[in-house]
Amino acid sequence: MIYFGTDGIRGTVGQNLNGEIAFKCGNALASLKKHAKILVGTDTRTSSDYLFSSLASGITRAGGDVVFVGIVPTPVVSFLVQNQKCDFGVMITASHNPPEDNGIKIFDCKGEKIDVETQAKIERGFANLKMQLPLKLGKIYIKPKLVDEYINYVVNNCVSLKGLKIALDLSNGASSVTAPKIFKKLGAKVIKTNYSKNGKIVNKNCGALYPENLSKTVLKTGADIGFAFDGDADRVIVVGKNGEIFDGDQILLFFAKMFKQFGLLKFNVIVGTILSNFGLENELKKLDIKIERTDVGDHNVEKYLAKNKLQIGGEPAGHIILFDLEKTGDGVLCATQVCKYLKMSNQSLHNIMHFEKIPQISKNIQTQKKYEIVNTSQYKQAVFECEQLLNGKGRIVTRASGTENFVRIMIECDNKILATDILKKLESVVKNI
Repeated sequence: MIYFGTDGIRGTVGQNLNGEIAFKCGNALASLKKHAKILVGTDTRTSSDYLFSSLASGITRAGGDVVFVGIVPTPVVSFLVQNQKCDFGVMITASHNPPEDNGIKIFDCKGEKIDVETQAKIERGFANLKMQLPLKLGKIYIKPKLVDEYINYVVNNCVSLKGLKIALDLSNGASSVTAPKIFKKLGAKVIKTNYSKNGKIVNKNCGALYPENLSKTVLKTGADIGFAFDGDADRVIVVGKNGEIFDGDQILLFFAKMFKQFGLLKFNVIVGTILSNFGLENELKKLDIKIERTDVGDHNVEKYLAKNKLQIGGEPAGHIILFDLEKTGDGVLCATQVCKYLKMSNQSLHNIMHFEKIPQISKNIQTQKKYEIVNTSQYKQAVFECEQLLNGKGRIVTRASGTENFVRIMIECDNKILATDILKKLESVVKNI
């Protein structure tokens, strides 16, 4: 059975994700190293304690030690794995998913998400549990104050933000622990919304999936800028002082321009995905910067950055990786860096981030048979026929979601009527299959 998807193991707790899976995952992970040291964090979900106790039992039963840092954003785990010289890091979160879901993300000793080979080793280990003798069992160390190491790191890599009024939508998630403290330490006036640690409402009508709420807050409070995070704060959406919403593609353009302006871009290349808007590619060409595309998933962007020694990458959804500073998507770090370069450049957010997008329409079609459908000859033929209709003047991106039970379809085309017709045709084929 395959447990790992696009971003770790993820599912609805009590259905396709339970304590047994968490125990086996922890046990198999700890078995990969002799006396492994594994750092673990969680987001605010109510099921996180349940999954943590099972995961930790699996780790200690295999002889590994657990360093538990409590509720923290995902990038904190990535940072502390390196900072504390751990063998692995585990984040218990379902990121942007609804509260009833949860998941397990795993990082290696460099703070990067584990590769597919390591995932396969862990899955094989599910069938061969390691049970140490009583005197060789591992221990659990509770160290929530380690998050201060991360907070200080982010602050030290920014500039004073005194005079800025910053609105934050914390999605009732893990960024509540870090983001307000960081921006206050930097001297900014902070307006925070959706900052509860009630795991029953994480991501519910708030955060990065609903940036229009933050847009209203920015306009109402007269904030200079706003940032909306998701439940584990590995993504961010930016809102300008006039309420304009900027997604991950626009944030990528921002950093490409800023790195170029201040002589920081080592290579004229940034990394996006197959979902990155073609308008971004057009805008980057004006700067003599090339965009390299990966498959969907911030771990694919991360691996490409690492392999090619590049600096900037991300996805439209708001996963932004500034690889010189952090090895995974970090919404809070990204937000501070946006503020830093805004102050340094003395330009408006709109002038830096805005570009003409090629229209995209998309739909998520719910189905338990997502992989089977996208691999049928019937569906592939339908996609081929639709691509002929575009006649080279648009793109179709269709895939099985790696995190939820959806077939995702995206059409990029200037002709809205044609794009809508193609979307309806592909949706009909999915439902008929």
